[in-house]
Amino acid sequence: MTPCGNTEYQECAACAKKVGWFAVYANLALTVFKAFIGYISGSKAILVDSLFSFKDFVTSLIVVAGIKVSGKPADESHPYGYGKIEFVAMLVMSIFLIIASGFLFIHSIKGVWESYHGHNAAPKFIAFWAALISVIANYKISTYLQCVGERLKSPAILANAKHSHSDAISSILVAVGVLGAKFGLLFLDPLVAIVETIDLMMLSLVMFKDSLNGLFDASVHTDILARIESTARLVPGVRRVSKIAARQTGQSIWIDITIRVDQHASHQEGHLIGLHVKESLRRKLKNVSGVHLVIEPYVV
Repeated sequence: MTPCGNTEYQECAACAKKVGWFAVYANLALTVFKAFIGYISGSKAILVDSLFSFKDFVTSLIVVAGIKVSGKPADESHPYGYGKIEFVAMLVMSIFLIIASGFLFIHSIKGVWESYHGHNAAPKFIAFWAALISVIANYKISTYLQCVGERLKSPAILANAKHSHSDAISSILVAVGVLGAKFGLLFLDPLVAIVETIDLMMLSLVMFKDSLNGLFDASVHTDILARIESTARLVPGVRRVSKIAARQTGQSIWIDITIRVDQHASHQEGHLIGLHVKESLRRKLKNVSGVHLVIEPYVV
């Protein structure tokens, strides 16, 4: 699991073909591991934590399907490609998580109430060591997914990376809860579960918002628009960039740009300048799926 931050884009693209299944298998293993430890130790916190990993297992399956479909090239029926399937996958993930976190929140409150009335016993200490193992595993998974997701600009992979990072933090809280319960603070174990569900709910709402922005063609970040403009203006013959719009299409972005060239330039010269702009944008940004370019005369 070697980080690819210093490799070429093509090498990270190869990572994407296996990163989805890696997340599926890793989260399935964590789900079974934590559920088993939670059952034999009596820790409600780590049982909830196992549901976090189960959530990641299910959403990783959605991401695998999304990447497979979004990677298909554009065709006559879909001239802008299939990239938006990743936003659909994110939307499905977020709705699933909102429902699951609501259920877990209610269940965790019940656990605190039972602990307050002395109906719960302290979990076995094996849950503490299991939580530490989960912290390390989730951190490594998150680092790997973040690497590939950033290089490919894939919202679904980046969302999975955030999940794993959040799970690493929640596993730290589980370790604290189990440790506190060991010293008589029995309410800490289910209280940690409540904190986990709130964190899960907040993450789900952010994912829901991001997926809707992608589906409704929200503009990319202003930093990316600035890079597009500066790249185009550096091309010889471009006198001004008069209009820029860009939207995310899954792993890639689609650019609509209007440039102005000298009014005395011939049609062929303007065409060559336009080709140079497109090539520069694809080379500089790497994840450009298409460029719609309009050339206008520059009049002083």
